Amino acid sequence: MQLAGQRGNLVGMGAIFTQMVEREGPRSLYLGFAPALTRSLIYGGLRLGLYEPCKHVCSYAFGSTNFAFKFASGVVAGALATALTNPMEVLKVRSQMSTSRISTIGVMREIVSEEGVKALWKGVGPAMVRAGCLTASQMATYDEAKQVLLMWTPLEEGRAASLERLVHL
Repeated sequence: MQLAGQRGNLVGMGAIFTQMVEREGPRSLYLGFAPALTRSLIYGGLRLGLYEPCKHVCSYAFGSTNFAFKFASGVVAGALATALTNPMEVLKVRSQMSTSRISTIGVMREIVSEEGVKALWKGVGPAMVRAGCLTASQMATYDEAKQVLLMWTPLEEGRAASLERLVHL
């Protein structure tokens, strides 16, 4: 759908799906799949994995991990994860736009040779802002909700919450 405006009329997902299969074949539905999957796996791990260290830095530097610092930790974790994985996002979009069916590595070689390495980070600023806000809202809210549950219920950190224990609250 994001690319439909450049490939034809904006007529809806079903019509675009059908048009792509008819005009370009079923394989066209998977253009950019490898870089999208790679980016998702690495980005997800990075943003989750960077959150706790960022929170610990705030705790060490400011002596607090209140909601504001948790939010800030989420912003940093999401922004860093996006900055590191942006080349995969660029490769995904370029693979989807490419009229030739070259590999992801071929697309990367093409970008680097024609536009330079910096081109792999096109659009990274807005993407970092979006990912920072998204990660911050998710992680800080999760962290606060978890703390409330630990404080107000007999649940303990690290123990699996069984349905039976939750029912007896």
